[in-house]
Amino acid sequence: MKGIRLATCFILFSTGLFGQSKVATSGERIEILSADRGEYDDKIAPGAQRLKGNVRFKHKDAIMRCDSAYLYKDQRVQAFGRVAIDQGDTLHVEADRCTYTGADRTARMEGDVLMRNSDMELTTQALDYDLRNRRAFYANGGRIVSRNGNNTLTSDAGTYLTESRRFIFSRNVLIAHPERTIKGDTMHYVTSSGVAEFFGPTVIEQEHTIIHTLRGQYDTRNERARFTRRTTIDNKGRTLEGDSLHYERKSGTGLAWGNVVVSDTASEIVVRGDEGRYNEITDNATITGHAELELRMDKDTLFLHGDTLFTRPDGTGKRIIARRHVRFFRNDLQGTCDTLIYSDADSLISLFHAPVLWSGTDQITGGHIRIALRNGKAHKLHVEQDAFLVSQVDTAYFDQVTGNDMTGLFGDEGLRSLLVEGNARTVYFAEETKNGMESIMGVNRADCSRIRVELKEGKVNTVIFLDRPDAVLYPLDKAPAEELRMKGSEWRSDERPTDRADIFRSIGSGTAP
Repeated sequence: MKGIRLATCFILFSTGLFGQSKVATSGERIEILSADRGEYDDKIAPGAQRLKGNVRFKHKDAIMRCDSAYLYKDQRVQAFGRVAIDQGDTLHVEADRCTYTGADRTARMEGDVLMRNSDMELTTQALDYDLRNRRAFYANGGRIVSRNGNNTLTSDAGTYLTESRRFIFSRNVLIAHPERTIKGDTMHYVTSSGVAEFFGPTVIEQEHTIIHTLRGQYDTRNERARFTRRTTIDNKGRTLEGDSLHYERKSGTGLAWGNVVVSDTASEIVVRGDEGRYNEITDNATITGHAELELRMDKDTLFLHGDTLFTRPDGTGKRIIARRHVRFFRNDLQGTCDTLIYSDADSLISLFHAPVLWSGTDQITGGHIRIALRNGKAHKLHVEQDAFLVSQVDTAYFDQVTGNDMTGLFGDEGLRSLLVEGNARTVYFAEETKNGMESIMGVNRADCSRIRVELKEGKVNTVIFLDRPDAVLYPLDKAPAEELRMKGSEWRSDERPTDRADIFRSIGSGTAP
């Protein structure tokens, strides 16, 4: 009873003492709720009351508790020993000591500071808390545990907006979770939703996936991300990159826009375009808009364009599918078609729907063309259905070989031999050299069921008839005009890609789309 009476008298005394303060108005006055005893000691704290034992203050919507405190005339409080502040029903802050300024409602908390509400817990050694604006700040390192998302966040500096439950982190920011880590320089995090926002270089690592971004947000609970600056997703050596990117971890889907790049280091494949979709679970990718495939082959590179490019797993390698307006260029090989399939597992390129292939001075067409590669170079050729080879002799004349099917072998200078089977026919121009000058002396027109053609420097050098031929050798000036060009021998050099940039040219327009 004595302690209660002492506390009651002390409260009345302190109210009377500070009621005339010029600094504090009645609306801002700090109210002493309880204390075991009170005293004055001008040697220790001139003009202040010293409160000891179970000290409790109230100011506005906040309650402070501590072991002891100094209460000054200007409505400042210095509190010591198990200091705690509760604001509203949810926010709790505690520390070893605190300096509270009633005029602006700010608290400087020091020594094993703990701030918590229903969904997070912050620990640091020093915290400045603005109770009026509900804003807390630390500058010497802090650690936050988000209960709902099972995330632990650390940074050198941070600001917490208690009403929106948003943290603003800077310098050496780390979000740690059993399944991922997020590292960055500047980051916002909302504890109620688990959404992290990034401003500046950020790295997200989870299982086999690493994400590098410059700006965006990541929903840590639903594992969805939206990035608005240059971003790269790397999964086991397979990479998706774009200026804007969406990612959903549960489905493994990544969508990218702007300067999109999909690459596979194991297959030495790079696909570029305006828009892209990649699924890290199925390892499927789709690229559209100025789509380009870059395929490293030995010491050369194949560049390919199609309206849409697809990549799929294919055994131990990749399958690439290009559709519509397909054009490709390599120094020793060029072609066009409507659909192309490349299988990395067996190193096979297949061309469908009006394919045309150029190698050196040779042009090859057919219903279906397959090119088998060996050591990154064209090795074997298969042409099925209406196979046709046209080779330019000069500006007016063309060697021609046609048949149902055609099989060829490549050498260092392009095609070196062809086996033509089924209704094989040929027109080739015989040349002779006089006085060091080459000239055409005649044209050989022959039909045979099977023909072998040997080529040298891209031109027909020898024709071998493997069955009994029906052949005629005409002097050039005596050859009938209809015997010089066979049906289907159209020379299509204007469609031939001349370099990497030319694969984007629309046929017939002369310009890139």
